[in-house]
Amino acid sequence: MDAHTSPKPLFARGRVAVAALAATAFSTVLAPAAGITAALASPAPAAQVGAAVHATSALSSSPIVGLTPAYGTGGYWMTSSAGDVFSFGNAHSYGSLTGMALAKPIVGIASTPTGHGYWLVASDGGIFSFGDAHFFGSTGNIRLAKPIVGMASTATGRGYWLVASDGGIFSFGDARFHGSTGGINLVKPIVGMASTATGRGYWLVASDGGIFTFGDARFHGSTGGIRLAQPMIGMARTATGNGYWMVASDGGVFNFGDAAYHGSAVGFNAASGAQSVGILPVGSGYWLPNNLGQVDSVNAPAPAGLSQNVASSSTRLPSQTMPSASIAPSSNFQHACWTVPVNTGACDSAALSDINSARAAEGYGPLSLPSGFESLSTRAQVLVVANAERTSRGLPALPENSSLDNMAQAGAQANGGQGTDPTGPNGYSWGSNIAWGDPTALSADFGWMYDDGPNSENIDCTSSSSSGCWGHRMNILSPWGGASGAGVYNHNGTIQLTQLFVENY
Repeated sequence: MDAHTSPKPLFARGRVAVAALAATAFSTVLAPAAGITAALASPAPAAQVGAAVHATSALSSSPIVGLTPAYGTGGYWMTSSAGDVFSFGNAHSYGSLTGMALAKPIVGIASTPTGHGYWLVASDGGIFSFGDAHFFGSTGNIRLAKPIVGMASTATGRGYWLVASDGGIFSFGDARFHGSTGGINLVKPIVGMASTATGRGYWLVASDGGIFTFGDARFHGSTGGIRLAQPMIGMARTATGNGYWMVASDGGVFNFGDAAYHGSAVGFNAASGAQSVGILPVGSGYWLPNNLGQVDSVNAPAPAGLSQNVASSSTRLPSQTMPSASIAPSSNFQHACWTVPVNTGACDSAALSDINSARAAEGYGPLSLPSGFESLSTRAQVLVVANAERTSRGLPALPENSSLDNMAQAGAQANGGQGTDPTGPNGYSWGSNIAWGDPTALSADFGWMYDDGPNSENIDCTSSSSSGCWGHRMNILSPWGGASGAGVYNHNGTIQLTQLFVENY
């Protein structure tokens, strides 16, 4: 349990509760599942058709690891190793893991056949599901011999396979096991997979371009005997299933069976210093995304730009822009809020003054609160303040949900009345905060939002490298659509305030 023994002000804001693991699904990292990965080799590059979209690396400090289509929309999603998800064209945002403290990095993304959801998969096989992507199981609690490197979804969207670098296959939902290389001494590690059109088989590809077939997957050729300029990183099959492409990290593409060669991204990647992360068949050609978030379209329509409903016009999402340093509460703030008995009106006035000063330093105007704010219940104030912080940064307000209020209240009263971070509902991604000793919603907001980094009272931020630094702020400013709840409990004179934010709820 979290403990806080510092003198006033008591800003012990608890550990950051991150996305529920029950809501995760795998995406095709550099792996060819769900039509996302491909292979590039080093034949002479053909003329490029189309253009690269602006790099999503401008929005994420972590490398892009995968791309998946939003079927039926003409758009697509990209994900980074940190679990950021960026939507393009008409693809709708269903959430991400932005700001979450992940046990292992995300290695891929795969979409449902409806185009209304996607899974993210981590190297430990943890699955995170968004939209209409359902959780069917994971290897997150299994001790793996080798890390997960890719995944493929079934045609129904009701199952998926995960593949490890030793070729071990893990099947979930209606995905059936057809064999693996888990017991074979491989020359090179497996880097990806692709399922057949029927879903009754799959291919595995190794970093040397070696191909392994299982079920009704047929062998059409490989580069296992060719000296490659750079290792393979993934593959994708043709619509018929009678051929496939492989792509190398330098953007080289190799085609087999009825897969046609249209060119590579070797020159494109060399110019930007990027590395390919997969291949996606589009129209009569394919897209070749790279780790900088650029997409090279080869004999295919140019990819669409970043959706404005996902990111603001700024170069970074507001939730990813952390203050350079924590701001300690002013002496007036401390005196007003932690001198017994507390005058809540004076406390709110002092807290709001410090909040507005901190906001001004970030380039924002004063926090806009509704008339009659002081007459609202403390629970309502917690939600109003969080939404005021969100909407001022271009994020959607999260409506109150009574079920989430109950969960937040349970957290506030848990642990013998001492409180703990609320737990969100199963099957959803969520984040939660707790503040001990803050007498009002505004005093807690200052701690969560502006005094949450190194050298603050955040007990999860013991050093600048701690994963919990600014975690409460990131929960409040998560780029989710969904709902929220709050809890309030007085334990022997100490107020516990809790927040719960749930995506797509």
